[in-house]
This record gives sequence, structure tokens and C-alpha cells, in this order.
Amino acid sequence: MLSVRLPQPLENQLAAFCEAQHVSKSSVVQLALEKHLSRVAKPTQAVPQGNPFAALRGTGNRKLSTEQIMRMTRGDDWNQP
Repeated sequence: MLSVRLPQPLENQLAAFCEAQHVSKSSVVQLALEKHLSRVAKPTQAVPQGNPFAALRGTGNRKLSTEQIMRMTRGDDWNQP
């Protein structure tokens, strides 16, 4: 069993919703938590033995190009001999 304290406005909103839908507060909160956790919680992946950087795939920021990142971290002459 779990008890949760909600801010009064949220509790009022939940109560009104449950009364209008003829459902219990517990069932609404349970469903909301299940949906939230399924979206947020990502399963952890084991790091492949051959490539330690494979676990980082897909974690980057696509707003910056590789060249922009290299300039920021290495300076403007990062690719000069």
C-alpha cells in the first residue's frame, strides 16, 4: 500500500474527474503511474564487449554538427595539420 500527498488543487481536480467518470482515485492514479513509468523508464542495455561506445548511441544532441562540437572542445584549428 502507498499513500501519496497531493497539492490541494490537484487533489480537487482528481476528485472531480473521478466523480464525473465514476472511477476510483486509486485506479486513476495507478493507470497514470503505469503510463508515466512505461514512457520514462527505459530498459538498461548491456554494453557490448567489442564496442564500449555502443551504449552511447542515440544519446547525442542533434542540434550541433560534429564540426561545431569539435570547434567548441578543441578550438578553431582542430582539423589543421
